[in-house]
Amino acid sequence: MDTRTKIIEFAAALAIAQDHPVRWVTGYFDPMLAQHARRIREFVTDSRQLIVVVTNPPRPLLPQRARAELVAALAGVDYVVMKPGDMPSEEPEDAQIQHDFIQLVLERHAAGEPRK
Repeated sequence: MDTRTKIIEFAAALAIAQDHPVRWVTGYFDPMLAQHARRIREFVTDSRQLIVVVTNPPRPLLPQRARAELVAALAGVDYVVMKPGDMPSEEPEDAQIQHDFIQLVLERHAAGEPRK
């Protein structure tokens, strides 16, 4: 299954919430951590669908779409929504965020900083 199909528009999520019991979870997931996955797993129930809303922090490390895809890959997540208004208006913005993140990783690697 291509988990990217779990990423839906906000209006579609609202429609689902009208027809089914839903639990909403919101977060940056920037970057996605094991603690996030464990915490999301705690919200999974048989009686409610789990919709995760991915928002943008002030200075994101990863593009919002990439973070949404990571969250969608979690088995317990039914749907993922990128918060309206936080969605990049243009692809170049996402490309710049990704470029900045790669540069940071390369700089740390070149400086020989230990992993944390």
